[in-house]
Amino acid sequence: MAHDDDNEYGWKADQLRAPGGMEMYTDQIKGIFRDHRDDFRALANDLQGELKFNPPAGDNGMQAAYHAWKTARLLHQMEGHAQAIITLAAKLRATHHAVYVELPKRRAEKAEAKALEKAGQGAAVARSAGNVNDLVRRMVEHAGQAGQGDQAGPPAVPAQPAHPPVFDMFKTGTGQ
Repeated sequence: MAHDDDNEYGWKADQLRAPGGMEMYTDQIKGIFRDHRDDFRALANDLQGELKFNPPAGDNGMQAAYHAWKTARLLHQMEGHAQAIITLAAKLRATHHAVYVELPKRRAEKAEAKALEKAGQGAAVARSAGNVNDLVRRMVEHAGQAGQGDQAGPPAVPAQPAHPPVFDMFKTGTGQ
């Protein structure tokens, strides 16, 4: 059998992907199967009543009720399947909306927020560097005002001991 791109109602995948296409399709499917569901239910109830009161020859009351139920049960199952299609059409619409409408929006918002955060971090780094430069400048000015001489740069940092004070506890009594 050859692959046919058209279905009975003429829908194609590109039509479903068009804006509003999936909504129109699922509304159409739900409408069709609501009608079928209601027809199956009404027909099942009507048939069961008819068969119960017009049983086949030789059926007693219990047998007539059983045979009527057994026959109408299949129409009730068809009603259940039609309801399942209606439910699945609603899920199809919701899933399509979540994946193909909402997800790209959330991704775009996340990318925009990330770009803004990145731009904000760059500004924060620039502000931090400016603050450090300002702090060094003030320290130099303060050192000059305190009479520490005419140093051109920041005050000298005292030399660190050769070993941290924590190692003092390991000193031996050999002249240290």
